[in-house]
Formats: sequence, C-alpha cells, structure tokens
Amino acid sequence: MRIQAEQFLCMHGFAAPPLDPEQAIAAQKLRVAQLSLDDLLIKANLPPEDHLKIQAMLDARKRHIVFRLGLGQQKRNWGSLHEIAHDVLPWQRQLLYYCPLIFMPEHIQQQFEIEADIFAAEAFFFGESFKKYASEGNFGLATAIDLANRLYETSFHATFAHYVEQSDVPCCLIIWRIDSRQDDAWYPGDLSIVYYVRSRTFCGHLEPRQVLRDKELVDTILNNTTSNGIVKHDLYLNANNKEPIVIPAESFYNGYNVFTLFQQHDLIHKT
Repeated sequence: MRIQAEQFLCMHGFAAPPLDPEQAIAAQKLRVAQLSLDDLLIKANLPPEDHLKIQAMLDARKRHIVFRLGLGQQKRNWGSLHEIAHDVLPWQRQLLYYCPLIFMPEHIQQQFEIEADIFAAEAFFFGESFKKYASEGNFGLATAIDLANRLYETSFHATFAHYVEQSDVPCCLIIWRIDSRQDDAWYPGDLSIVYYVRSRTFCGHLEPRQVLRDKELVDTILNNTTSNGIVKHDLYLNANNKEPIVIPAESFYNGYNVFTLFQQHDLIHKT
C-alpha cells in the first residue's frame, strides 16, 4: 500500500508535506459533486441506519466524489484521500467501475475500506519519509503534535496513531472516551478505552473495557493549561490478565478524545 501511495505522490509531483486534498482530487482527474449523499443512499435503497456510517462516496464512472453535508474539514480531508484510494488502487478501481462499493459483499467492503484508510495514511504522511521527520524530535506526544501542526496539517487522532504504528520504540497509544453525562449535562469524570494502537515492536495486550476513574487526573488532563497540552502522569492498567500495574505515561485531550501514550513495560508481555 505504501508503494501505491508513494507512486501516486511521485506521479503527480507531490514532493513534500503538507498534501492538499483538493489538489490531490484534481490530480486524479476527479471532482467534487454538489449532490446530497443522503439522497443517493436513499435511491440505492440502503437502510436508513446505515446512512451515517458513510461520509463520502466515489462514483468511478462519473469521476466524482460526494461528501456528506456539514462534514468537518479534517474528516473531509481524510475522506478525500480515502475516496482517491478507491480510484488509485487498480484492483478496486476495476471492480468499482461496474459495481458501487455499497452493493458489494460485506467482507469485500470491509477489505476495501481498510485498504483505502491505509493508503490515505501513507499518502498524507508521505510514506517512508514519515520516519525521518518523526526521528528529528524526542519520542513522545510533543513530537507528534508538532508533526500534525507544523508539517502535515493533519488531525491529532490520525497523526498520533500513525506515529505509534510507525515507531521503532515499543509503545502503545490508548484512545479514551469521556463517559460522564447526567440529565443532558456534561460532567467530566470517567474515561473508557475505545481502542488502542500498538507499535510493531510492542508485545502484549490490554484488557478491554477498562475505565479510568481517577477524577483528579482526568480533570487535570481535560483542563490542562500547559503550552503543549500534555500531562505526564502514572497510569494504572490491567494487562495480560495480571494484577494492575503502574506505568509512566503522558496524555493529551483534543476536545473529543483523550490520548495516552506509554512505552513497553516489563510486566506487559506476550502470553
């Protein structure tokens, strides 16, 4: 997938980040159609409960992309490269010319969507060169934040995940959801694990459905006023079905989710 993304960048003269999604769409000879995505999904007889799962759609024959109205800029940027991937990857393009993705068997849909996301990441972060830029800073969220803001102009979520996935340092990134909500009022309190991302060199696993109930720590993370928004702290985790362990970690809140990064711990290992 990286080779496909790097060939796309090279073919169209995208030599260095940031990658402009609108220029990428034009380079692939696609255009954005000002149509209603919901209307198209209704005409396709897609069940209403499935509509919100789709943020954008490629029409390979008509050479256009349709986005959901009101889609945030970062999601639209990612969606642009995701839909471009469907047109760039030859095995996808050939099938999609004759059959829209929403009509394909579910296992093919899932595979194509995974491939498109990987392509989007490799294109946005310019393939192999990402490691070079990432290595210029000290390992940690501060470097990932700098890459997102200064170099790639990508979301923190996407940049943090890619930073960990491509890291040679054994590390793990936890993405937390803020749970507390009472009577339509928001009371920041507990954090629940949504999922986690591991580097290739990280061994072990975290137990699912863990909740962070340290109110003082959560308040500090959500209301942090430091210049880079990073809070360094100890993290209590259940890993590999063992007793809770304490790990040095650092966390960042982007206004939607909390991200916690920590390195390999001796008590987290393969079972």
